[in-house]
Amino acid sequence: MGRYGVAVLAAVSVVGLAGCGSTSVEGQAETPKADAGEPAFDPCSIPDEVLRALGMDPSSEERDIQDVKQPGWSLCSWNDPDVSFFVTIFATGRPLDSILANERFTDVTPIEINGREAFTVRETSDKRNEHCDVVLAAGPDTLMLQADYAKGLPPSESPCPLAVENAQLLEPALPR
Repeated sequence: MGRYGVAVLAAVSVVGLAGCGSTSVEGQAETPKADAGEPAFDPCSIPDEVLRALGMDPSSEERDIQDVKQPGWSLCSWNDPDVSFFVTIFATGRPLDSILANERFTDVTPIEINGREAFTVRETSDKRNEHCDVVLAAGPDTLMLQADYAKGLPPSESPCPLAVENAQLLEPALPR
């Protein structure tokens, strides 16, 4: 499964469709109201120097899933120059507890990232040992920081140590 397929599965597995709404006052233009659960944080706002510290090529940035917005989520991904490793940041306005309670996740392990409560999670669908997510609260949002090996890893290895290392490098660029 390609990078976008993984992103689709991850986003679809935890996303609930959010309702739309708007408010208007007589005599004024209608003002759109943010959808419930939409994130405030734009994951594509990570500075280039942080991406380079992760070994990512800032010019490889891809928003959403093939530029298609996923309801309740904002996604941004980058790859290394060899396209063997990817980092994807999933942002949602949903609470951390609701993400962690998703039955698609296994091996939910509490960790600390630069003084923040966080969790590593694995997906039950990850049969090739390709990725690990670090999940944490960031301001009003929940972020999933995914490290993804394009070719997977041997069963004896885990992608989680690299995901944790990446999360530690990304953390200063994230909202509190």
